[in-house]
Amino acid sequence: MKRYLVLLLACILLVLGCAAAEEEVPPLCGVVLVSDSMGGDWSILEERRHLDAVLYPLEDEWRDIAMDLPDERVVDIRGGQELYLILPMDADATVSVVHLSDDEENLIYHSETGEPFLLRCNAAPSPWEEDPYLSDFEEVSEPFDCRVFIVDSMDNVLIWNPYVHFNRGEVNTDAQGGCVIDFTNY
Repeated sequence: MKRYLVLLLACILLVLGCAAAEEEVPPLCGVVLVSDSMGGDWSILEERRHLDAVLYPLEDEWRDIAMDLPDERVVDIRGGQELYLILPMDADATVSVVHLSDDEENLIYHSETGEPFLLRCNAAPSPWEEDPYLSDFEEVSEPFDCRVFIVDSMDNVLIWNPYVHFNRGEVNTDAQGGCVIDFTNY
């Protein structure tokens, strides 16, 4: 836990410096893309060997945090293609994850603490799988099946849809009400 707090503090200081230079949007969340090719209708909680194998290539700090997470902080939408380590920046934040299906929204995770958690989501197939020569694909139509809400202790509200941009191969960091920092390559 101490290791996580030191890492979080360092990241916050780095992010605050960058955010102050650019604009007045508070960084409310960090994210590490663990995998964008999970697939399968198995549960990562039921089959820990999959999780161990997927986390292996991560940097030691991120892997240690992810491996130490209790089951209640692993949010799993079966069939999800992407696995994220979500790092709320405020230890006192309230975090919720809503699963978006065709006709309803279901709360699948809620926490009154800003502790890190794993999120496997986005079961929709990539449009590239259907048409590898797709050239005029619109970013706004990129599939996502969940929404993350974070309310920090200063009542700043972040609304974010985690997904990987098909054209750029990067994690979506655009969010309403705050900013998401991608720590995947740190």
